[in-house]
Amino acid sequence: MSAENLEIEQQRRKLETLGRLAGNVVHDFNNMLMVIEGYTRMLLEEPGLSNGAKENAHEILRASERASALTKQLLAFARKKSVESKGVDINAMLRQMRNMLMRLLGETVRLEFDLSDGPCLVFANESQLEQVLLNLIVNARDAMPIGGRILVRTVLIEQTARLSIEDTGVGIPDDLLPRIFEPFFTTKDPGKGTGIGLSLVDEIVRAWGGTIDVSSELKEGTKFVIDLPRYHDPQAVAGPEPPLIPKIGKILLVEDEDGVRSLIRRVLEQRHFEVLEAATEEAALDIARSETRLDLLVTDLELKQGEGRNVAQLVRALHPAINVIYISGYVNESGGDGEFTLQKPFSPYTLVLAVRELLKLPQHS
Repeated sequence: MSAENLEIEQQRRKLETLGRLAGNVVHDFNNMLMVIEGYTRMLLEEPGLSNGAKENAHEILRASERASALTKQLLAFARKKSVESKGVDINAMLRQMRNMLMRLLGETVRLEFDLSDGPCLVFANESQLEQVLLNLIVNARDAMPIGGRILVRTVLIEQTARLSIEDTGVGIPDDLLPRIFEPFFTTKDPGKGTGIGLSLVDEIVRAWGGTIDVSSELKEGTKFVIDLPRYHDPQAVAGPEPPLIPKIGKILLVEDEDGVRSLIRRVLEQRHFEVLEAATEEAALDIARSETRLDLLVTDLELKQGEGRNVAQLVRALHPAINVIYISGYVNESGGDGEFTLQKPFSPYTLVLAVRELLKLPQHS
């Protein structure tokens, strides 16, 4: 192995180590994100909310969703886990992100879109695609300290969807250009860049069967070009969430984080479910013994005083027909019959959808 390849391999191992370290704190981090996201979504459902308050709440929600996506992508990258992909329209995502990007770029940077006439569909993961766009556009902004222009263009070329992001910044020296996708390599000043962003972008694009190229001229600017296979099934683009019809069921909730437990209880009670809550394995069993009927158990897999699967086993000994939803801050685990596993942070909608599915209640009117 050459010295250059050895250095790249060492950098990748450093990133994998970082991913393992991140896994040690992701549980608590996702708990906090779930509380932020959950209460923000509930705030948006409040009647009479002013337009300004709604806009602020949406910005909080988008920020928490981006933070959640970044955590998941770092873990997926380090652990080489697969993520769910589907047909995604790059043009629609860019339009959705535009207001957020404008605020992020500031007044000195002009953002321009030149998008293909038809949908620019690719088979990708939505969170990863947003992370790719965000990384490249923020990098372009950082390359223009006194301002400039960023042009984002999509073009459909036979079976290829091409995305290009071009800036009018300071450019990248020729000797550094071949290294910009290396983990932990950055051209930014100390403290202003981690060197992870472009490495993640490169990994993501290659995982989708695409390519990424970069060209740059000093004092002229830099251009990234991503070519991805086109996706031809418009039905794969997610539509609006179906409305929910509340039904009553009795749910035992076991969660040791007060904020998360309070959020889940409020979400379910708003849909007219009866919720009995516990923070420990022992308290959960006391409730299970005192109740003649329990329809569903919702339990964290990791409790400070107990373990979720053990709680489920003991509660099922008392209520054999009970269904179970496990919640965890780590990558989803598959569940058996009558079981779901939800990865934190999840939205109130996702939670209620899973509850109604296990209780065999209608999902829409």
